[in-house]
Amino acid sequence: MNKRLRLATVDDLQRIQEIYRPYVEKDDIIVNSEHRVPTLEELKERYDLVTKEFPWIVCEIDGEVVAYAYAGKPFKREGYKWNTEVSVYTDDKYHGRRIASALYGCLLELLELQGIYNVYACILSINEQSKKFHEKYGFKVMSVFPNAVNKYGRWIDVIWMCKTLKSFDMEVKSPVTIWDLDKEIVKNIFTRNENIIKG
Repeated sequence: MNKRLRLATVDDLQRIQEIYRPYVEKDDIIVNSEHRVPTLEELKERYDLVTKEFPWIVCEIDGEVVAYAYAGKPFKREGYKWNTEVSVYTDDKYHGRRIASALYGCLLELLELQGIYNVYACILSINEQSKKFHEKYGFKVMSVFPNAVNKYGRWIDVIWMCKTLKSFDMEVKSPVTIWDLDKEIVKNIFTRNENIIKG
């Protein structure tokens, strides 16, 4: 089995849409607030916005993209630029192979190198699996928004979790983009995390 972690490209968006589709459409796995799958044009807009600054990573198994993870801005104003929000999605045929763990390992290392302090995850309360996954990576529940989402006729609480990557001090530097990082360091992070994926 060939396994590879890399930065996503525009050519990956159709496969990313396929992976994301069941997480939106299936009423037995309500994991996000979207009511319809975004079009490829909408995904391209999201991709362009994310990849100006942050990593969008895919996992390939034998040449096929089977999972992805990315970071983005949870807040727009200047004073929030040391924060990011993360998400990960895996094709259900590949669950249990530690692919999400490998993707998050890359994501968190890269964000720390970029100079990010706080990483947030926004999780629907009924998604206990995601809550436990984030707890494994040191995320802690920060707040709960009761009945914030309605999907498939259900009112669902939203949980915000947070992980701090760096200690807070007065010598604060502006974060750099993913493109400012040393390419060899990025490559090594991908290679190291590929090794935890189960064959």
